[in-house]
Amino acid sequence: MKWIKLGIGAIVLLLALAIIRYWTPDISHEELADKYAVGASDFITLPSGAQAHYRMEGNAEGPTILLLHGSNASLHTWEGWVDALETDYLVVTVDLPGHGLTGPTPADDYTYSGMVAFVDEFTTALDIDHFILGGNSMGGGVSLSYAIAHPERLQALVLVDAAGTAVPENTRIPQKLPAAFDLAGHWYSDWILENITPRAFVLEGLKTSITDHSLIDEAMIDRYWELVRHPGNRRATGKRFAWYRQGRSDLPVEQITKPTLILWGDNDSLIPVETGHSLKKRIGGAQLVTYPNIGHIPMEEIPAISANAVKGFLSSLPIG
Repeated sequence: MKWIKLGIGAIVLLLALAIIRYWTPDISHEELADKYAVGASDFITLPSGAQAHYRMEGNAEGPTILLLHGSNASLHTWEGWVDALETDYLVVTVDLPGHGLTGPTPADDYTYSGMVAFVDEFTTALDIDHFILGGNSMGGGVSLSYAIAHPERLQALVLVDAAGTAVPENTRIPQKLPAAFDLAGHWYSDWILENITPRAFVLEGLKTSITDHSLIDEAMIDRYWELVRHPGNRRATGKRFAWYRQGRSDLPVEQITKPTLILWGDNDSLIPVETGHSLKKRIGGAQLVTYPNIGHIPMEEIPAISANAVKGFLSSLPIG
């Protein structure tokens, strides 16, 4: 019995030391906004009470393109595309619910349907009636869902390593999902996910997403690491990952009739490129461009090259 008590005591001590070592508290909205709400950044309070952080940049006379970031990212992921597209397009980027400086929303719904409702409310509030919609990863899944729910508002669709559909079996690169997908939604792990986020975890996530690790600098790591610690974001992530694990239905993308461009990094291990090929087959008339030796977020890894594909695609459409 004595040795059992000593063993339990040692485990408790080690756990306490680990918590002290890796404890990462939230960073206040005000501190984060001072650092990351710069340039064209603005905020709007929506009728639902959500406060959205967004940017509108570029040619106010050109077609509008709205870009949606991926899981645990922010509108900053699109900065390279904004630079490449702003001469001809009005580029709108926004932090989705539970992300960036938008943070958690009163609806507390971080499923695709909750995100679609947010995007619809956001675009309505900004009087954006018809637009091109683009999304990466989770944002791609939201874009697909929006195209199915509100096709009348869209002119075209751009998908970048998009979620939302089933990953084919036996992919060339085995799919690697974050451990948090399995941890979220349990009483014993949610507290850990909400309070312990070592910077090294963020670095490892970026190394999984980006093939050319030389592109990962200290500022990039800090941006991802700090914005995920906006009050409420980690709790929202836990709720969203728990929803993922419950088993999302495969979106009925065959219903989409809008012109669609699909871009994919051939080296993506989070959502392997075979998913892009499947999407192309399922969406009538869709175009697919793949990039050798590129990972999950081409708009950060090869911003100019991937944005040029978008410009070429959109220039061929009757969009004015």
